[in-house]
Amino acid sequence: MGVKERKEREKTDRKAQILGAARTLLFGKGLAGTSVNAIAALVELSVPAIYRYYKNKDEIIFDLSGEGLELLKSDITRAADTVQSPEQKLEAVAMAYRNFSRTRKDYFTVINHFLSSPQPALPDPLKHKIDSYGEEILMQVVAVIEAGCKSGQLICDDPRRFSLMFWGAINGVIQLQKIEHTIFSGKDHLSLYRHTVETLINSIRVCTRQ
Repeated sequence: MGVKERKEREKTDRKAQILGAARTLLFGKGLAGTSVNAIAALVELSVPAIYRYYKNKDEIIFDLSGEGLELLKSDITRAADTVQSPEQKLEAVAMAYRNFSRTRKDYFTVINHFLSSPQPALPDPLKHKIDSYGEEILMQVVAVIEAGCKSGQLICDDPRRFSLMFWGAINGVIQLQKIEHTIFSGKDHLSLYRHTVETLINSIRVCTRQ
């Protein structure tokens, strides 16, 4: 192995070590407790040493969000593949997303960190990469709707626009989980979520248009 290759491997290994520490902190202390100082202490590096590999905390969290989005995409694909009709697939996708938000809460948090931060401190290439992750997941829903329209089971003039509305609506209802024990106390979140999904699907189901 040449000097250049060895340095690249050392850089990759060190970034993996830093990311592993960030993951440990995220899962143990949440996003607020995942600071560059805490990461540096965990991997026994100085803060300036961390900055040789990542420009800031957002870049570290970005890599973790990438892991989460890959898991989400896999969960959604697996769920959609277990059923046949487009209506069932849309419901399966929605339920997989809710399940992800509950069983992988920390990844869900970092994904939403970028969705709710209009100007994260990231260079353009990473911003574009975030967009590409989201686009891949969105296109899974678009593909289901397009297939449903082609088979005559769904009616939708603009599958992409409906997909954006679909994701926006279910993500909004998922956020209500944060107030399950306060304002939303005594309400059945799952029932509300299912009703939202069913209402959205019914709006493009052929039988509802006749």
